[in-house]
Amino acid sequence: MVQINDISEMMGELNKESSIQALGSKTGVDASILPKLAVVAIPLILRALSKNAESKAGKDSLSDALEKHKGQTKDVSSIEDVFKKVDTDDGDKILDHAFGDKDKVVDQIAAQTGISKSEVATVLASMAPMILGMLADKKDADGLDADGVAKQTDIFSKQAEETATSNFDITDLFPKQSGTTTPSATGGLGGILGSILGNLF
Repeated sequence: MVQINDISEMMGELNKESSIQALGSKTGVDASILPKLAVVAIPLILRALSKNAESKAGKDSLSDALEKHKGQTKDVSSIEDVFKKVDTDDGDKILDHAFGDKDKVVDQIAAQTGISKSEVATVLASMAPMILGMLADKKDADGLDADGVAKQTDIFSKQAEETATSNFDITDLFPKQSGTTTPSATGGLGGILGSILGNLF
């Protein structure tokens, strides 16, 4: 059984053929780019949620939102089960709240990767409910208050970024970066996420 509240294990599942097929069926995105785009989406969404939770209002809002997502990732047999049940309409709402300007984020990722806006938007909307479900079940299991939720979101964000950087080669996902500078030369994944979110916060 995959531990959805374990970031490294959850992201590792994205390399499995069964997971790719399940997410591919949900999104219609080509299997050759799907895992890498999903791996970028996870720390991107978590970083945005963490940034929002720096204020008291943001902490309270996130903590309240998690109450609606409890049980989504608990006791699942595989990450494919989560993907099959994901509500992308709910994902869109989560992204609107997390980013403030979801379309701007989608536009930037599409411009830097060459992936269509609709594919980027669908993958992000598919990953967002899983992330909130993971946070919700962590909050429930550990009895976290709003401050605890904010701290845990920041921990997950850093773990996700580290896992993506250490275990996935996403440099070829961003061929349209300006000049000859590669993502690794501009701060790796952290630099990419910062550039995508920089105009929103």
